[in-house]
Amino acid sequence: MRFVYCSGHNSTSLFSGSPGKKEKMNIFIKEETLGQRIRAQRIRLGMTQEELAERLYVKKSTSSYYEIDKKEMRASSLAEIARALYTTPDYLLGFEEKQDSFEAETMGILQGIKDDTVREMLLKQMKALV
Repeated sequence: MRFVYCSGHNSTSLFSGSPGKKEKMNIFIKEETLGQRIRAQRIRLGMTQEELAERLYVKKSTSSYYEIDKKEMRASSLAEIARALYTTPDYLLGFEEKQDSFEAETMGILQGIKDDTVREMLLKQMKALV
């Protein structure tokens, strides 16, 4: 399934479907707090809480607490979360605008490639095209 988001003022609506036919999903995500922005970016990438927790080497409950703003985090944790979600600490803190949908979708596809050799080859090809 492919996710595309349309951003509004501090919120995200998700759509699924092919490029020519988009079906609105009943998901509306506010992006007013740090936790809400973490959740929105995770969902845009098609990542589960379990997958995020694995990438951060923490329990699922810890990543869940981050998303509901129940757990304080250190700056180093914020940087790790931003890396895991292919974004910046500035975005998570609300200092910059969201990534465009193309960038988020591309990062989601690259994240889904588990073979490091294939991922590296694709990155080289993309760089060659630019």
